[in-house]
Amino acid sequence: MNAIVEVFSIVQAMSKSEKRYFKMVSELQKGEKSYLTLFTILEKHTMPDDDLANEVRKSFPGQTVEPARKHLYRVLMKSLRQFDTEKDVETRLSNLLQDSRLLYNRGLLKLSFDQLEKTKTLALQREKFMYYVLAARQELQYLVRSHFEGLDEFELLEKQKRITELLEQQTKIEQHSTLYEILLLRYWRNGMVRSQQEATRLNDLLLEEYQLLNGPGRKPFELQQLHLHFQSIYFQMTGNPEGSLPVFYDLDALFQQNHELWKGAPLYYFHLLDGVLYDLRQMQRYEDMQFFLQRLQSLHEEGGGLNVVLTYKTLEHELNVFADRRLFDEGLMHMKTFEERWQREASQLPLHMHAQLLFAGARILVGVKDYSAALKLINIALNQLTSAMSQAQQSMFQILNLMVNTLLNNVDYLQYALRAAERKLKSDRKLFGVEQLMLSFLKKWIAARSFPEFNDQLHALQQNPFERQLINELALAEWYDRVKPLSSFGAKK
Repeated sequence: MNAIVEVFSIVQAMSKSEKRYFKMVSELQKGEKSYLTLFTILEKHTMPDDDLANEVRKSFPGQTVEPARKHLYRVLMKSLRQFDTEKDVETRLSNLLQDSRLLYNRGLLKLSFDQLEKTKTLALQREKFMYYVLAARQELQYLVRSHFEGLDEFELLEKQKRITELLEQQTKIEQHSTLYEILLLRYWRNGMVRSQQEATRLNDLLLEEYQLLNGPGRKPFELQQLHLHFQSIYFQMTGNPEGSLPVFYDLDALFQQNHELWKGAPLYYFHLLDGVLYDLRQMQRYEDMQFFLQRLQSLHEEGGGLNVVLTYKTLEHELNVFADRRLFDEGLMHMKTFEERWQREASQLPLHMHAQLLFAGARILVGVKDYSAALKLINIALNQLTSAMSQAQQSMFQILNLMVNTLLNNVDYLQYALRAAERKLKSDRKLFGVEQLMLSFLKKWIAARSFPEFNDQLHALQQNPFERQLINELALAEWYDRVKPLSSFGAKK
């Protein structure tokens, strides 16, 4: 069944146009088409559950499903490759290189070299420098075989010099990419910095990036966008949306001026829009978010296999806005319009993104006081997604879990959960101000002892920019107002 689930995931991830193209390709094939029966079954079901398994067994008795599954996989991948050929510039460049080899091996030398010229021209236009290098090296290999016929030494040196220049250019891009990826990994694994000491640990990357940026040579689109992405993520990590937002605007202008260089592969532009929306929300500029939410939705037209991600990232931002503005009933209504799709499509989301969506949904459910439903989302995150969550996300879910169980008066559970949370936070060295305040308060609450200084301590923490976001996301002041004192009769001694 695991093999069937893999193909099921591919079918569910396909767009309507991709499915139409697959069916058109299938109609051109001759012979027995039991794989189409399997495709129809997989397309019809929304979950890889027992109902799917039973229908597959009924339609394919014995072991006959395996040949159909293998053939379906091959035809699916072939149709997806063909569907993306014209939209993906790297596929076009690879095909031109392959065409050149095929023509050369058949003695059609002029046509072969023409394909290499097309490859180099397109590679420079779209700043795919490694493909230029591959085409230029392939050209030199063919020239060696012909004893450099029609080529003098000066022309040979010019070709070699161009290869060296572009390799150096690509090396700079790779160095910038390396620093950006390390910073992004730290951000996704650790979240925002929670102390000045953590902020100082980023200085090594900041210095390296500065030295790279000020090196000689031209700065192509990819290098510029990596630099601006690096700067924006650095500001976000250090809790400075006022610093990162102008950088994101510069980045947006760069992308708008160079649409040809990223169309069909909008991943970096998606990260840009996600960052802008995050900053605007932190600055409570909710009206300005609508423009960029529309931009996010427009990326559906760009392709790149991001349709499901775009849908639920938009939903996450919308739910967080509802929660921030305390429009919980409206948020719940909006959330319910996605309920069936969410269950079906959540498995296609990156795990860390699924966790962010669950947190936004849990905020809405806590806001409407549906604590049991909120706990279901929290438990999915804590039981299934912790390996992909940042330490900051884990901390937020652990605190939210304690908060909801407090509102439900689950004292027995809290006795255990408090100890487990404290051990986890100490081992991760994430026992910062908010965490310490919550643990101290809940220990006294379980013992039916008052903690009148909670609001004063919370207010003091809100003055700390490293703590403010967590306090706002969890709505701790409002939660405290909802908590009912525990009678000494129900307290744990």
